[in-house]
Amino acid sequence: MLLRRALISFRPHIARLKHTGVALPKDDDYDLLSQVSSQGDSILPFNRKRHSESFGQLVRSDARTQSGDVNDEHRKYIRRPEDPAVSDYKDPDGSYIQGKNSEEARLHPLTLQGKADHSVVKLPSAISKTINNNILSARVPNVVRERAQTIYQSLDKDQIQEAPVSALDSDAHIAALFLQDFANVKKVLGELQKRVGVDKFNPKSVLDIGYGPATGMVALNEIMGADFKPEVKDAYIVGRLNNEMKRRAKLILSRQPCEVDDRDTLKIVGKDDYVGHIDTRKLRIRTNVRDSLASSKKYELIIVNQALLTRKHSFPRDVDLNLEMVLAALKPGGHLVLLERGNPLGFEIIARARQVMLRPENFTHESGKIPRPYIRGSKPKPQKLRKEDQMVTEEQVKHEEKMLMKAIEEDGLNVDDVDLEKHLNEKYGELSDEDLRFEFEDELEKVSSLAQSEMPDYAGVDYHLSVVAPCPHHGKCPLQLGDPVLYKVSHHKHRFDFCAFDNVSERPKYTMELKKGKRLATPWEKADKLTKSERKALEGGGRPGSNNTELGTYSYLIMHRSLNDKETIKKIEADREHASESNVGESMATWPRLIGFPAKVKKNVKFNVCAPLGNIETWQVPKSLGKQVYHDARKARQGDLWPLGRKTFQVRNKFSEEGMARLKSLAKAQRKVVLKEKRKKEWKKREARDPALLEEESDSDPYALNELYASQFESTKKYRQQTKKMGFDT
Repeated sequence: MLLRRALISFRPHIARLKHTGVALPKDDDYDLLSQVSSQGDSILPFNRKRHSESFGQLVRSDARTQSGDVNDEHRKYIRRPEDPAVSDYKDPDGSYIQGKNSEEARLHPLTLQGKADHSVVKLPSAISKTINNNILSARVPNVVRERAQTIYQSLDKDQIQEAPVSALDSDAHIAALFLQDFANVKKVLGELQKRVGVDKFNPKSVLDIGYGPATGMVALNEIMGADFKPEVKDAYIVGRLNNEMKRRAKLILSRQPCEVDDRDTLKIVGKDDYVGHIDTRKLRIRTNVRDSLASSKKYELIIVNQALLTRKHSFPRDVDLNLEMVLAALKPGGHLVLLERGNPLGFEIIARARQVMLRPENFTHESGKIPRPYIRGSKPKPQKLRKEDQMVTEEQVKHEEKMLMKAIEEDGLNVDDVDLEKHLNEKYGELSDEDLRFEFEDELEKVSSLAQSEMPDYAGVDYHLSVVAPCPHHGKCPLQLGDPVLYKVSHHKHRFDFCAFDNVSERPKYTMELKKGKRLATPWEKADKLTKSERKALEGGGRPGSNNTELGTYSYLIMHRSLNDKETIKKIEADREHASESNVGESMATWPRLIGFPAKVKKNVKFNVCAPLGNIETWQVPKSLGKQVYHDARKARQGDLWPLGRKTFQVRNKFSEEGMARLKSLAKAQRKVVLKEKRKKEWKKREARDPALLEEESDSDPYALNELYASQFESTKKYRQQTKKMGFDT
C-alpha cells in the first residue's frame, strides 16, 4: 500500500523523465500495484459508501466499478420535455401547482390562502413621471424639501395629517406622503379583493375621502385594471382650500387608462418626456372630484384615508361624527375601508371606529363574527323596555303566588273566595275577546292593505355590520386603551403594543431626489442628535444603505354591511341565537392573525396572534406537529392568517382597571407639568418682548400684570366671538 502511494506521488516526476534515457516502469507493474489494494484494505472512507453518497463523486472505486456495484444510469441523462415531472410542486409543463413562486408552492393550501401580500409596491411609471415632470419640476428642490420637512415634523409631533392650503403645500404633500399612502391603500384593497373574490369584486359606485390627490381612487384603478368603469366614481378631498389639490388629483388620475374615454385625452396631457405645467381644465376624467359629500348618494365601496380625525384634541368626538356621516352613505352589501397611519393615534382612531360600529360591550358573551346591529343607521329603532315593563319569568310568577297565599292566610281569608274566577268560569264559561270589546271599538276603520304593505314586514334593525379584516372576532379590541395620550406617559413600566402592519414600497425618482442631502437626514428633535458619521451615512442619493425602498406602517379596518332584506335579517337573528364557541376558528374569517414577526427557536416557532376568542395569545408550533406545519410556521410573517393550529398557547394578561386608573393619573400629572413648562416659556418670551416687566416696580405691582393679561385676553379671537354672541360692545 505504501509503495502504491509513493508511485502515485512520483507520477509527475516520471512524466518528466519520458524524454530522458531513464527506464520507466511497465504497465504490468501498475496492474500489479492496483491489485494489491482491495476494497476491504482501502483507507478511503468513501470507498465503502455507495457511489451516489461519495462527496462530490470525485473518487471512484475501481474495485466496485469492476464488480458492477456502481450505478451510472443518471450520468449521461438529459431531461426531455416529454419526460414526467419529478417535482411534487410543479405540473408536467414546469409551472407551479399553486402560488407564484417556489416558496408559495411548498406551503399548505390553507396557509397559502391566509397568506398576506408581502410584495414590494411599485408606483406606476406613468404616475411617477407625471409627479416628477408636471408637478415638482416647477419648484425649487430645496424649497420642497424644507416644506416636506415641516410636514414630517408635524406628523412626528401630532401624528395626524393636515389639509394642504397653498399650491406649495399640495406639492410638498404629494412629494412626501403620496408614495406610502398609495402603497398602503393598494395593500388593503388587495386584501379586500382576495376576501370577496377576484371575479366577484367589482363595485359599481365608489367614494374616496382623504387629504391627498384621490389616493384611494388611484390605487383602486391600478388594482382593477383598464376595464374598470363603474357607474359612479366620486372623490372628496378634505379641506376648505382644496382647489390646488383637486387640480393635481385630476392630473394624476388622467394618467390611468380606466379614467379616460379615449386616447385623445392623453394627447392633451402631452408626451411622457414633457416637462412643465399642464392646464387641467382641458382634462376629462370619469372620477368626479367633489367639494362636499352628497347626502342622497349611496356607494358600494367607501375608502376613508386618514380623514376620520381632523383635530387631535377633538378625539373621539370627530371620529364619531365623521363615521356616522360616512356610514349613512354606505349601500346594503357594500364595504367600508378605513385607513390610518401606523402610530398610536392612528390605531386608536381605528379602534374607536370599530367600537362605535360593533359595540362589543353590549355583546360580551357572543362569539364568532355574526353581523352586529348599527342602531344609528337603522330606520326602525328598537325600543328599550323599562324595568317594570320587562318580561316576567315563571319563577317570578310562582314567587308571587306563594306571597299571595301567605298574605291570604295571614289575613284569615277563605281560600275558596280566591278561586271565585275559577268558579264563575266553570258555571258561565270563559270570556272571549268579543265579550271584552267596547261598543265604540266597532266603529274604528281598519288599516288598508296598501298601508300595511308600505310598513316594514319585519321588526328589528335593518343595518348590520361585520369585520372583514384584520380582526378575527367581534369582541373588544385587547390592545385598545381608549385615549392616545396614555401612550405618551413616560417612565411607565408597561410597553403598550398597538395593531399596525409594515409595508415596503419602491422609491421612484422624485422621492430619491426629495430625500437627497442633509435636510431630511437631520434629526427633527434637538434632543435626539446624530453624529457626523451617522448624518453622512444618511445623506447622498436618497438611498440610505444602498436601498431603493422605504418602510411604512399602517392600521386599517375593512367593514361589510349586510343586506337588509327579510331573509338576511332572519338568518342573522337565528345565527345569534344558536351561536357557540365550537365553530370559532373553522372558517377563514375567524383564523388567528399574526400581529408580530415569529420567533424561531430550535425545533419550535413562537408568534403572537390575535385569537378568535378576543385575546392576544402566544402560540407555539413545535416540529412534533408535523413537517408541513413546522415548515409553514417558519415561513409565516406579520399580518398572515394562521389556520394550522398550535400545540400550546399562553393568553396575555389584559391591562387591569387598577393599572388603567394609575396610568390616567400619571397622564394627568404629566399634563400639568407640560402646561407649567409651557407657561414658563411664554413668560420668558413676554419678558424678552417687554423689558419693563423685569423692573422691580412692575413685578411688585399686581395691577400692571392684571392690565397686561386683560389686554392680551381681549385681543384673542375667542373673546371677540363670545362678546359678539352675547351682544356686548367691545
